[in-house]
Amino acid sequence: MTYRNILPAQIRIFKDIIYQLPLMNRPFLNKEAILALLALISFSSLCGQDCSSAQTLCPNEATPTYTFAEGSALISAPDSSCLGDSQVLFYSFSTLDINQFPFVDYTDSTATVQYSVDSCSSDTAIGIAVLTASDLCDGTTFSATETCEVDTLGGGQFELSDLQPSTTYQVIISNLNTTDPQSECFVNVNVSGPAVEYDLGAIGYQQGVDPNSGDAATEIFEGETAVLTAEDDFGDITWQGPQLNQTMGSEVTANPEGVGISVDYVASVEIDGCTFTDNVSVFILPPIVTSNAFTPNGDGVNDVWWIEGIDLWPNAQIFVYSRWGNKVFQAINYENDWGGDDLPAATYYYVIELNPVDFEADPITGSVTIMR
Repeated sequence: MTYRNILPAQIRIFKDIIYQLPLMNRPFLNKEAILALLALISFSSLCGQDCSSAQTLCPNEATPTYTFAEGSALISAPDSSCLGDSQVLFYSFSTLDINQFPFVDYTDSTATVQYSVDSCSSDTAIGIAVLTASDLCDGTTFSATETCEVDTLGGGQFELSDLQPSTTYQVIISNLNTTDPQSECFVNVNVSGPAVEYDLGAIGYQQGVDPNSGDAATEIFEGETAVLTAEDDFGDITWQGPQLNQTMGSEVTANPEGVGISVDYVASVEIDGCTFTDNVSVFILPPIVTSNAFTPNGDGVNDVWWIEGIDLWPNAQIFVYSRWGNKVFQAINYENDWGGDDLPAATYYYVIELNPVDFEADPITGSVTIMR
């Protein structure tokens, strides 16, 4: 081994170590000890990322940034325009496992690989190959490449299609710059798409409503309880969000606070070392507040029956009955304009059917008194 084999960065590390030693100890570092230390530094640096320790790509999760100086040689590399044989970075990702989760819908077999290459010490020239391999350290086990990209621009993305389920794919990035094979380029890779992202099936609905009915939806009235569910066959589901009554399980409840706002909840589960999430938004509807009396005497004050919030329900039907059950008033899309007609002063009884188009709402009942 000679000093020529040592990278500049490794020499700097070595010098820092030496300068931290007391002066009296430095003479004991003879030539053999120095070379051994340099070899250790060189080996540990070069093996920072190799075929036996491919970086797992988790969909929509940040991954470590590597430089080609941290890469290693590609052993028995097959002929390919996008695969060099030195300073290679290794990544892997897995498609949806329909063996472990047979209920998963794998009708869309596509994914997107995004990559960036920054701060290169020389011209950018990289090759990216996606393939399968039973042994990433043995190029003879490599399949034909799913894609082979050569990039000189410093980043981009490409689409993968017809990916097989329950399969681990390898992403191999080579430095094709032969004049500077150990370029200090910073490389980052991400993967996303239907073939690699589990849908946890998270939904929300009003407590007491059948979630399988057409009336289930993620709208509740202020003060009501929301039920949040996810596919229970995924295992331990964790929930995050405000006013949760539980945080673990495939079904939890929450009593979100506020009016006229959406409250977000996140379900998450870990599968093969990657965290997958699903979001549910619960909209809190403003309450319907009815006045219990009005005085239609023409003085411009309290002359009509006022229902606060009814303007948000264009399909609402309103029925008013006398004490004997006779219907005395009916309206659709009520505009807070009923003055009692010629009805005598008395107490009347109403039923308000909100009739929302996408969820179930119980009738609102009560009494209103006409005072003359």
